[in-house]
Parts: sequence; structure tokens; C-alpha cells
Amino acid sequence: MNLRKLLKADFEIDFPITGGTGNSIDNPIIVHKKEPNDYTSVEYGILRCLGAGRGIEWKFVKQELISLDDKRFDKISIEIKELTDTEVITTIENYYFDITECF
Repeated sequence: MNLRKLLKADFEIDFPITGGTGNSIDNPIIVHKKEPNDYTSVEYGILRCLGAGRGIEWKFVKQELISLDDKRFDKISIEIKELTDTEVITTIENYYFDITECF
């Protein structure tokens, strides 16, 4: 099952997306233009759902626009904190969204 179908099944939200899981620039989540053209709300909505599905809290770190050939990507970095009995483990995860159609 693809990410769009999983998010719709779990959260009853039909995001205008296709593509991959967003874990690399070679496997981005492709955001399709839909009026109003608010692709950043789509990106953050997906991240909220992914966090809820994984049972984690995250915090925004940065957002970067990447131009590669004739494509545009948003790279969103988030910080995740995992609590263990003895320490707090902080990791940064990057998610890639192909937003070419939205430009």
C-alpha cells in the first residue's frame, strides 16, 4: 500500500500526493497542486500524521528549497527526542517533498 492510501486509512485525510516515502531526494513525496496551492500545509500535515502514527513528538528544525535539474524539492528537517531510562537521544530526520508542480 502506498503512503497516500496508508494516511487516508489511518487518519481519513486524502493528501494530494504520490511517489515515495520522502526518506531521500531519490524517493520524495510528490505533492500535487490543488487549489488553494498550500503545499506547505500538505507537507506539515503529512509530518504530523507520520509522527502520530509512529507515536513520536517532533519539532521543526529547518526547511530548505533544493533545485535539481528542472525539479524543486522541499527538504524539511525535524528533531525527534527519544527518552530512555538513562538518557535523552536526539536525532534529526530529513523528509523530501517534490513540489515542482506547485511552482
